[in-house]
Amino acid sequence: MGKLVLGLILLFVAFLLRGAAAAVGTGGTRGPVGGGLRTLSLGATVLALVLLVGSTITVVGPGTVGVQHYFGYVNPNPLLPGIRFVWPWSSVERFSTREEQFPEVDRPEEIDALSSEQMGMKVDIALRWQIDPQQAPRIFTEIGAEGQIHSAVRNAFRNGVRDGMVQFSINDIAQRNRIAAAMEAEVDTALVTRPRAGTGEFRIASVTAFFLRDLQPPPQVVQAINNKIAQEQQIATERHRVEVARLQAEQQRLLNQTLTPEALTKQYLEVLHDMRTSSNTVVLVPTEGGLPMLNLGELRQNLRRP
Repeated sequence: MGKLVLGLILLFVAFLLRGAAAAVGTGGTRGPVGGGLRTLSLGATVLALVLLVGSTITVVGPGTVGVQHYFGYVNPNPLLPGIRFVWPWSSVERFSTREEQFPEVDRPEEIDALSSEQMGMKVDIALRWQIDPQQAPRIFTEIGAEGQIHSAVRNAFRNGVRDGMVQFSINDIAQRNRIAAAMEAEVDTALVTRPRAGTGEFRIASVTAFFLRDLQPPPQVVQAINNKIAQEQQIATERHRVEVARLQAEQQRLLNQTLTPEALTKQYLEVLHDMRTSSNTVVLVPTEGGLPMLNLGELRQNLRRP
């Protein structure tokens, strides 16, 4: 629009210079002054034509979409990236079609939310979203410029997180994937709006990625959970000790059942049988008074002495 106005002004100036040059020539003083005025008029005309032609051309960069509007009318056809021809009296509003991230900077976005028991939770969330280029004229008409779009996305994001969290109880905080999926669905639903004018629903933006980075219950709940875990670990330890004691008692019972006199005599005979080829000369002799030890080597030496 500015180029159009400047071009018209230059055309008017060129017309005035042309008239002044003609007046100078009519007065009989046609010379350097008249020639200079004609030159200035020609230059202003050329510059005005360049501005007028330039006002009909706009360049939409990659990753953006343009919306043409003039005199309160918004063109429903978006201007996609490239060189586009527009009405010279129109203005072009540009929107980013790239993925946007919320929060915009690398800082936590902690949202206060309630569980189904109405207990306060601290939720740290991140979101990536993107607008549809074909919906840009409708978004501009109903929402506004890019700043208003970011504000609408933030409100839908925070509202969806709270609506998703209230579907779960405090005992479900370990189910992070289910909670994140519910929150993402609620945010995506909140990004669909219906204007009061009754022109039908339309989507402000679409969620491309959703991240549940942290979920913190109240401190008293954290303490109760830690105490419960400690108690469960203590109970598991006691159960292990009881099981070990039971197994030891069972082993002792089986050992007492198997160590009968007949079994001991059998094992003793097997040992004597194996000692035939052994260099061991110590023998345990079971008697009613106990188990005396007999050293055959010393006995042989004593028998050899005179």
